[in-house]
Amino acid sequence: MKRIIVMYEDYDKEVNMSLYDYVEQTYRSAIPIRVCHVTEEEYTTMQKQIKSGYLNERLPRIRNNDEIGYNKFRYLMAYDIENRELLISDYDKPEGYGSYRVNSEGIQYYEMGFKITNHPIINRTRVEQKIYTTETYEDVIAYYKSNQDKEYEISQKEKELIELLGRSCKTCNTECCGGLKEKGCDRWSHIIHYKE
Repeated sequence: MKRIIVMYEDYDKEVNMSLYDYVEQTYRSAIPIRVCHVTEEEYTTMQKQIKSGYLNERLPRIRNNDEIGYNKFRYLMAYDIENRELLISDYDKPEGYGSYRVNSEGIQYYEMGFKITNHPIINRTRVEQKIYTTETYEDVIAYYKSNQDKEYEISQKEKELIELLGRSCKTCNTECCGGLKEKGCDRWSHIIHYKE
């Protein structure tokens, strides 16, 4: 599991949590975030900076990437607070259009979708947390696509199971009511039945 570095309000720290778990928590809480990609060397530099107190980008006297020690503008993911979805864009191609969106329906690619650098809503939103990771654009896309495939597979298996079991209550021989104490059945097994 790769660790991440989080900038939040007035502290910076390394978090022993996967990027995806952390992003999931912020997504569910609707916290505006930006995730930036850094190389392994840059990450090591950032770890040293944290041990001395803060990341260099917080220091007003330091202005360029050479002094900072890492590129803070490789935007990988951001939370679109208005549409309630994650935007994923290629940090190697920040201009133009084309991005992925992750929401309750899964991951979709939009050829004419805004990138993080030119998105009107994301660029107006105050970022509460900035997250640095060594995960690449390809890693992130692959993760969300594989999760989407797993969820689809689970829903298909669920449908197959419902077809196998049927929709009627096998314990009391009544049509499934979807809950306890309905239609005269007080068996707990009604809870697990499919309700259309």
